[in-house]
Amino acid sequence: IHDSGLHLLGLINDILDFSKAEAGKITLVDQPMDLAAAVEGCARLLAPRVGGTEITIETNIQADFPRVRGDLTRIKQIILNLLSNGVKFTEQGSVTVFAEFDFETGIIVRVCDTGIGIAEEDIDQAFSLFGQVDSALSRKFEGTGLGLPLSRSMAQLHGGDLILESEVGKGTCAIITLPAERLIQP
Repeated sequence: IHDSGLHLLGLINDILDFSKAEAGKITLVDQPMDLAAAVEGCARLLAPRVGGTEITIETNIQADFPRVRGDLTRIKQIILNLLSNGVKFTEQGSVTVFAEFDFETGIIVRVCDTGIGIAEEDIDQAFSLFGQVDSALSRKFEGTGLGLPLSRSMAQLHGGDLILESEVGKGTCAIITLPAERLIQP
């Protein structure tokens, strides 16, 4: 009962967050943050979910990653959503977060998995509200279809975007881009 209550609370919070984002009512708490530490923390948080499976969670962060201006809670929410999807849709292999920056072009965070992948024609459906690529009643993977649209909205609020590159049977790479103005010069 407790776990179901927590799941329902999470679902309600996601719906409320998405509604606020769509209505332009989310105000980012822009502050200097350590994006590299946030990525590492998210990976550590999900590590217990892959214990005893044939999945590894890895991080590959460009050296000397500078501090970034952003909303730490929202950035973590994006990364956790994408990592959770990677773990959910990967039976064996890896989910890796790559983070790199360039003071002229900005920040790129890629969450790549070796999972089942998504057909190119289904990517738009994956980004639609409550959109799920497998809509059968006997779905193998649970979820509400809110994670990707909410994550994209949060990335866009930061002036960036979220796109997917995927190949069925090979895996998916979710790519978050953030503008160079978010980087804090050392």
